[in-house]
Amino acid sequence: MKVKGLLVAAVAAMLCFGAQNASAIEAPNHEGDFNLNIMGGFLSEYSGGLGASVSGDYVLVNSWWKGHFTVGGFIEFNQSKDDYWSDVDIKYTNFAIMARATYGLNITDKFEVHAGAMSGPVFHSWKYKYDNSTYNFEDDKSTDFGGAGVAGCRFFLSDNFALTAEMIAGTHLTYFNGGISLKF
Repeated sequence: MKVKGLLVAAVAAMLCFGAQNASAIEAPNHEGDFNLNIMGGFLSEYSGGLGASVSGDYVLVNSWWKGHFTVGGFIEFNQSKDDYWSDVDIKYTNFAIMARATYGLNITDKFEVHAGAMSGPVFHSWKYKYDNSTYNFEDDKSTDFGGAGVAGCRFFLSDNFALTAEMIAGTHLTYFNGGISLKF
């Protein structure tokens, strides 16, 4: 998991430092704008995994260097399966509710990149299915406080509609996400 977190941090740094020479336009995002992101995702900490997420980004400040700073929230539900034992299948279900902050740059009037962090509770559930009665597994649940790094982009097809993609590295979240973003 540390390697994935470092990967997201490296991509975010490349986006931010590489944008120093970019002529950020900043037309699409103004203070008070709200982006609602609806995404599907795949690959998680365990083998496979599919999920769906909804996040919101409120543009709080639009005067930091060439970019904008957002605050918001993130909700995700995902499931994955682990079958590394030949006679035991484990189904993982995770639900996360996190606060989110990002810094974004509009590279063109249609293309925006952003990077940030999220943190909040993650609710886990494990269900065991086994073929061999010698194992005595119990279904289990837990809650922890998780964190994640995020790096992504939006491509605006109109003033209020964009395609969006994000890489997320964090506690039991889907790594690669894509979907739509609506601006209000």
